[in-house]
Amino acid sequence: MDETSEHPEQFDDELSDAPDGACGEEPADELDDDTELDDDTELDDDTEPDDDTELDDDTEHATIADGATVDEAKRKALEQLRKVVPYVRESDVEFVVLNEGGRGGFLGMGKSHPRVEARVLPSHDEAPAGPSAAEALATLHEFVTTVADGIGLDVEVEVTEDGDTLIADVVGDDLGLLIGRHGQTLDALQYLAAIVVNGHGSTRRQIVVDAEGYRGRRELSLGGVADRAAQRAERTRGAVDLKPMTAAERKIVHLRLKDHPRVETHSEGNEPQRYVVVSFRRG
Repeated sequence: MDETSEHPEQFDDELSDAPDGACGEEPADELDDDTELDDDTELDDDTEPDDDTELDDDTEHATIADGATVDEAKRKALEQLRKVVPYVRESDVEFVVLNEGGRGGFLGMGKSHPRVEARVLPSHDEAPAGPSAAEALATLHEFVTTVADGIGLDVEVEVTEDGDTLIADVVGDDLGLLIGRHGQTLDALQYLAAIVVNGHGSTRRQIVVDAEGYRGRRELSLGGVADRAAQRAERTRGAVDLKPMTAAERKIVHLRLKDHPRVETHSEGNEPQRYVVVSFRRG
């Protein structure tokens, strides 16, 4: 096990007042906050930053799985992906074989299992132009309103257009049910709304579903967590594991610290337990 994760500490209020170690390798600290940070997860120094998964606006959901065969790895990856996107069809998933596996050498040493990445990608097939902006706004309003009514919420849905982005802001009481834990329900609603509004047309608009400014508040909160994690990593010259986040939340953290001179970020783990590691930049 990597020394940076052998003895992770727990902190109240995200940051601890306990003194840092005076010398040697520091353990991978964890910011213990309901919003962000992970428990006792081993760091793998061989894991490369998965920038394409985190920073690609077109790919919000991806997962990696191992199996005894490539087909088994594909099946497991699809099962994991459906925990995040429950109704995704296999035909809408791209499978990338990262490792075909190997038998290894003497006594099987160095043997590796097949590893496959599954990711949901937008369709690139030939398609009609799609609905006009006015039609898309009407569809978005109808869909979000129908879903809110279906779960028993008395809300108003305000739809606006900002360039190629269509925004549905839900206003009302008891919006916690619509937002879900760390915005997961709201993210799922936004993902489905994008499918419904864009359909099979070639014109693809970015869809944002918000609930009385929740996304803006959440982004500010994640920005603060990212800054504190960077300070901790820089002070201890070690690594800080954040708690599992959605792809959209991880992207916020990556972009927040992208130009930081002393720390770097990458993601580890599989969905829905994928998380960001903020590490001291060495050399």
